[in-house]
Amino acid sequence: MIGPLHVDVIIYWSTAIISNRKTTVGKIVRTWRRSYMKIEYFVFSGTGNTLLIAREVGERLREKGHEVNYHMIGRNNSFRMSGDSVIGLAFPIAFFSSYPLVLKFIAPLPEGRGKKIFMTATMGGSALGAEGKFRKLVRDKGYKPIGSELFIMPGNYNNGVIPVEKNSQLVSAAKEKARAFADRLEKGSAAWGRGIPVIPSMWYKLISSGRSLRFFYRMFPITVDKEKCIKCMRCAENCPVGAIDGSGGFPVINRNICESCQRCVAFCPAHAIVVPGKPAEQYRAMEFEEFSR
Repeated sequence: MIGPLHVDVIIYWSTAIISNRKTTVGKIVRTWRRSYMKIEYFVFSGTGNTLLIAREVGERLREKGHEVNYHMIGRNNSFRMSGDSVIGLAFPIAFFSSYPLVLKFIAPLPEGRGKKIFMTATMGGSALGAEGKFRKLVRDKGYKPIGSELFIMPGNYNNGVIPVEKNSQLVSAAKEKARAFADRLEKGSAAWGRGIPVIPSMWYKLISSGRSLRFFYRMFPITVDKEKCIKCMRCAENCPVGAIDGSGGFPVINRNICESCQRCVAFCPAHAIVVPGKPAEQYRAMEFEEFSR
């Protein structure tokens, strides 16, 4: 099976054989090599919405011959980026910004020095211009924004009955939109939204500190039903910020660390982790086996 690397080698030697760089073939080869993308796609997803969209974008780009490598943002972020790679960021919009661990991932990124970067973000409602704020964050670090897209997806804070048919329609429309965005990226015609942030900069500092999410946690506390819990500790092993301690038998959630991403609620096999007043079976975009592959 011939992959992108093999094709790249073939083209390299073909180019070397063509001595006249002004020939039509030579121009075609050089154009292809300039348009080829090696993408390092950094993803944070709580219940699978963002990961679903990132995979849709990535698979579409792979179909067109580009290389796409996925990296999950979480507790241990030690990624190496090659000099010629394109950076992709994927995360949920939360509180018109994103989760603290996302902001803390972006903050220490190395200087971009003109490296291309794009963003895909999922949300349940409005971003209130957040894409403009993230554009400024990456530009200030020397990256070249080449495109962004926002996707309306089913909410994972739904207090009523989960609207299955509506959710299916949202997901279907978002996947189609993701493929169209990938096509624009590939053609170089995508754009990063310059939305004017409605929320003042102080809000982003508040979000990054985690204070607002701790307040939200107090409003919607995540609890463990010990009668249902099977002590599998999937929740503790997969918490992106290490907020769950399973050493005492039953999981204990540290509300001072928890960022309310709802991953533990969505993927508990016994439906033992709940937010009081919410459906027992929390919405998730995919099953755990698919999420963790």
